[in-house]
Amino acid sequence: METDTIQVPVAIFEEIHDAHEKIDQILETIEVLMDGATLKRLKRGEEELKTGDYIDATSEGVEEILR
Repeated sequence: METDTIQVPVAIFEEIHDAHEKIDQILETIEVLMDGATLKRLKRGEEELKTGDYIDATSEGVEEILR
């Protein structure tokens, strides 16, 4: 079976990869902005940070809190 190949300079490949990463980040941001429930959770989290209504915990502590 014969396959076709192309050669792409590393610099161009890196630019394409970087552009792809940026597009993924933009799409993820749009998804969050379109999800009302997520936005409410983020706003509530920001308010909790401002008022100090949170707990500092290690990963083990989080497991214990969630039990």
